[in-house]
Amino acid sequence: MSDKETILIVDDWDVNIELLEAILESLGYNTCSAMSAASATEIINNNRPHLILLDIMMPDISGYEFCEMLKENPRTRDIPVIFVSAAESDEEREKAFEIGGVDFIRKPFDTTEIKTRVSTHLNIYNLRRELEDNNRKLNKVISEQSRKILEEKKRILKNIAAFSSDENNSAIDNEAVAKNSRMLAQALNFSDRYENKISESFVEAVEIGALIRGIDIKIFEVFFTEDDNDESVKTVADIVYGFHEVGTDVPLPAMIVKITDAFSRLSLQYNDREKALSALKEQDGLDPYILDMFFRIEKQMR
Repeated sequence: MSDKETILIVDDWDVNIELLEAILESLGYNTCSAMSAASATEIINNNRPHLILLDIMMPDISGYEFCEMLKENPRTRDIPVIFVSAAESDEEREKAFEIGGVDFIRKPFDTTEIKTRVSTHLNIYNLRRELEDNNRKLNKVISEQSRKILEEKKRILKNIAAFSSDENNSAIDNEAVAKNSRMLAQALNFSDRYENKISESFVEAVEIGALIRGIDIKIFEVFFTEDDNDESVKTVADIVYGFHEVGTDVPLPAMIVKITDAFSRLSLQYNDREKALSALKEQDGLDPYILDMFFRIEKQMR
């Protein structure tokens, strides 16, 4: 067979190792061997086997203890372990399965039994790895499709925002509100409360959410469902749903946009930047911490 599977034999008796090697190699498998758990560990670290035949009685630690160590290690826990023992009490077999062994082979060895049990568990092992590999590939495809869908949602929402006829926003520079919201979100990432808690995808979503803050909820729900797990979409949803809520108990992205929107409205109302800033300080329902950050960077605001 090509790409032969490698089987590690762990036994403290030379004669057992030689016999198992002869049987397994005649069946077309590669073999390696160790006479202690320590040497077996070194072999596994250098050349991970596809299956392990493990004697229960070992000179340093028991086969049970060694199997437990393998199952606790993420790198080795999936390697199938078949226990080998001269005794075959119900207690031994039960313990072998409890700690993660997949099967039990009796001494003296029977070639047919070894062939059947080894081939069965190698097939299961290979099928599981193939399934895991296919799942990884499928997840990658799904992730890529989800990313494309999300990008399309963003594009459509941006287009809707560009052609919005919301009379309350008709005289306001939406692009300015969006850019100001982006800068405020970025600035908060360097604050004590939000340091390193704000991602670039969050910042981007705040900018998009600011553009469509006045969108009709029914239109938005064509693109958003509550089970959508994407951070960007959830952030935009927080803004759309939270923007018109009263009080300071609204999601962070909605509060960011509420502050930048209020600044734009007041600037339009007073046609004087300083008066608008002064009036903003007196606005109700704005989070004082985020408002303070706005004033720290207000010279950068449009």
